Amino acid sequence: MTVLTLSMDDGLAAEVEEQAVRYGLPVEEYVARVLRAAQTPGGADREVRAQELARGAFQQWNAAGRPEEGAMSMAEVFSR
Repeated sequence: MTVLTLSMDDGLAAEVEEQAVRYGLPVEEYVARVLRAAQTPGGADREVRAQELARGAFQQWNAAGRPEEGAMSMAEVFSR
């Protein structure tokens, strides 16, 4: 694994941190997923980026043994 060090605008850094928290990821993992999606053919497409983030989230959930604590039932999802 390679470690990259970079400088960025404080506003962008705050946005990246905010999005990582939103997805429940460490900043490094969030940035890696976004970059991976950007490198995918058609990666500039919003749907491709979303699929890459979802794929990573599924792999993380699956590796954790598919925990269900904190999950919502389908009735809760569709009653909102």
